[in-house]
Amino acid sequence: MKLPHKLKNFLMGGLAALTLVVAVACSGAADTVDSTVFTPPTTEQVSDNGDSPDIKSTGVTPSSEIESFGSEPSTSTKSSVADDPGDTIEAIFDEYEVSEPTGDALQELVPEVDSPEVAPEVTPEVMISELTSAEIVAAQGDHLADLYEQAVQSIVFIRASTSQAEGSGSGFVWDIDGHVVTNYHVVQGASSLTAKFFNGREYTATIVAFDLDADLAVIKLENVEHELVPIAIGNSSDLRPGEMAIALGNPFGEEFTMTTGIVSAVSRTLRSGFSLYSIPAVVQTDAAINPGNSGGPLLDMNGAVIGVNTQIRSDSRQNSGVGFAVPVDLVKRVVPSLIENGRHEYSLMGISGDEVNIGIRSDARLPGDVTGAYVIRVTPGGPADQAGIREDSGSAGIENWDGDVIVSIDSIRMSSMDDLIAYLALNTAPDDEIVVGIFRDGVEIAIPMTLGARPATS
Repeated sequence: MKLPHKLKNFLMGGLAALTLVVAVACSGAADTVDSTVFTPPTTEQVSDNGDSPDIKSTGVTPSSEIESFGSEPSTSTKSSVADDPGDTIEAIFDEYEVSEPTGDALQELVPEVDSPEVAPEVTPEVMISELTSAEIVAAQGDHLADLYEQAVQSIVFIRASTSQAEGSGSGFVWDIDGHVVTNYHVVQGASSLTAKFFNGREYTATIVAFDLDADLAVIKLENVEHELVPIAIGNSSDLRPGEMAIALGNPFGEEFTMTTGIVSAVSRTLRSGFSLYSIPAVVQTDAAINPGNSGGPLLDMNGAVIGVNTQIRSDSRQNSGVGFAVPVDLVKRVVPSLIENGRHEYSLMGISGDEVNIGIRSDARLPGDVTGAYVIRVTPGGPADQAGIREDSGSAGIENWDGDVIVSIDSIRMSSMDDLIAYLALNTAPDDEIVVGIFRDGVEIAIPMTLGARPATS
């Protein structure tokens, strides 16, 4: 390695000064300094904090007496150092012990005593333990067992009696005040309700409120005598197909049953069965859901609720691997409203439409990159009508394909009518002001709109 001439002189002066100090220390008296000795400039000190205050450097050994780091200590072996700044700096040190460091720069260049070569850096070996297949399965089993033991404390087995029959379903503890969330269809028409816990405690309950559009209901436990454990609440907006899904409930009356599967799909739109409006952003799962699971929670791998199990698709009323859950993001909006106000209000745009598919794109002569909701009808006097949204001018089910296409809301792109329904239900409230992106006559325009309120479903 080539060093600048000034740095070479600086190192030579410092190292040679140390050699002289060591020699003085060993002999007990200072030796005569050769006439070729020079004093290094003060601006080229080895370190800002200097050496030991008891040791004074009086000079350096002539360059002809400086040896290489790799040589054995000797005064007979010599090599010359040229003035060329590109030459290698060479030096030799007698054996000595240093009680204090002699400066930052010198300390980096001096080798260990009695060790002509710098010892290689030793990197400790890191032992990496690989789990066997059996250990992985065992770990998963332990995790699910721990999850069950925690979550089952929040699950209730609901029996609902009507004037004609008795049915059963599931629910989960929402808060320490005794509110329990379930499906509306579990408690529909009930004249009496009982809720049983895993610990054997059983209480009567009353209906607080329900929401037909989402098939959700809240009941209240009476005279609770043990500590309630509200279930952990998660999120459904960031779910991805393939993630673990765990259903807890009471299928066919078999109390406190756990089934596992995956999230099969997201962003489904599903009719509740009690309303003309659809449940948005529904979670589909292949975790076994059967009659009696209704109202129970669908959990993620950490035991947090991602949905409320509500329906299955089956010709035999038994699990066929296609189950649906109300998304917890909607539950988090509806349930507090039911508890506080006795009802939940949804925002309303006042349109009916359809997804822009290949047929509509062709009939309406839309560019291939246009996606969203094609507006078929606009409710007279509704928010969309007042904002100037155009419907298809056709009638009697025969479209002219000249309606607007809603492509965004508040700059969020809409890929379908389902996206529009989900956005309104999960992100807006009545009287909110939004900006609707419209594709009309070959261009995209922005239209401001004030949302209305959805009529109450009875």
